[in-house]
Amino acid sequence: MFWLLAVAAFAGVSLFPLSNDATRATGAVLLLIIWLGLISLLWRRRYLRFILIGISILGGVFVMLPFGSRVDAATRRQDATAALRRYEGVTYNWGGESFKGIDCSGLVRRGLVDSLFCRGAQSLDPGSVRYSIWLWWHDCTARDLGEEYRQMTFHVLDTPSINALDDSLIMAGDLAVSKDGVHVMSYLGNHIWIEADPTEGRVITVSAPSASNFWFRIPMKIMRWRMLGDQPGN
Repeated sequence: MFWLLAVAAFAGVSLFPLSNDATRATGAVLLLIIWLGLISLLWRRRYLRFILIGISILGGVFVMLPFGSRVDAATRRQDATAALRRYEGVTYNWGGESFKGIDCSGLVRRGLVDSLFCRGAQSLDPGSVRYSIWLWWHDCTARDLGEEYRQMTFHVLDTPSINALDDSLIMAGDLAVSKDGVHVMSYLGNHIWIEADPTEGRVITVSAPSASNFWFRIPMKIMRWRMLGDQPGN
């Protein structure tokens, strides 16, 4: 009964649109309880018990390994933009970070989290998996991303507006953070940006220049994820 309650609680947390420290911690603890409970329930079935324990050990060892396949930055940028596109049309929800609802900073973070985790699992790269988990755990706002919070990002350039920006100076996956730190969007390449727009109430893609989109007419800081490219001059 307790195990079923944990499963129900985990489902409830997963369906809750708001993502914060409390929901992440609660979800992680419940998932651990569910996994340990499953092992306990199947303990009498020897082979299943060994399989589940083996998966636990192998998963822990894999995540802790200091090495893995080398994935170049260009591939990571392609992965990140593809992951971002999967959220197009998702409802805007302040504090959200999933397909149930998402905000501007949640969108750009989930694009990188999803892409790094999937690429790391496919290419057996524990470093990418570790970083995706670390990034998921350490929430941050648009302002944080514009201020190089925890060295996740670095500054590329300033622009009076996205409409005035020379796209040859930026790369797919780069972020545009408003000077006041209230909004962030991500560049997909070919003059196209993606954002969780509170005005539209959903995730949209916009081609630059745009006369109708407010965020394309205000000063922006262009930031780059450290995982997606070297700093200018390096």
